[in-house]
Amino acid sequence: MEKSIYVSGTGVVTAEDGKALKWFEFLPDERGLEIATPCQVNGRLQLLRDSTVCFTAARKRIRNNTLLIRKAAHGRLSGTRDKAFQLTLKVFAAEGIDWQKAFVTEPIEVMTSLMGRERMREILSDELNRLNSGDYGE
Repeated sequence: MEKSIYVSGTGVVTAEDGKALKWFEFLPDERGLEIATPCQVNGRLQLLRDSTVCFTAARKRIRNNTLLIRKAAHGRLSGTRDKAFQLTLKVFAAEGIDWQKAFVTEPIEVMTSLMGRERMREILSDELNRLNSGDYGE
């Protein structure tokens, strides 16, 4: 259960003329309250128009959840923390390349470098047979 404690005192604001807040210090009227333990937290401190101060702690940064397996010219193949594989490709229109061709050839290049030519040749042959037989939707 959260508990609010109100402390009276003086706030000292240091700022350059017309520039952002550089330093804020709160000086309580009563010393030695020991209601807060020293800590260092990223967040946002606001000095409001009515001279009250509001501090909001920043959200915890989400760390990278993937481990790079192989890079591609326009993306990467990664393993995720939840034991999955993730293929990411990103082609900018300004590059002026055939993005449809890149989306087919780059995964093939990445997988060939991982599995070897023979295994990749077998898989591609099976997929071409499925494509020719009409198993893929149009």
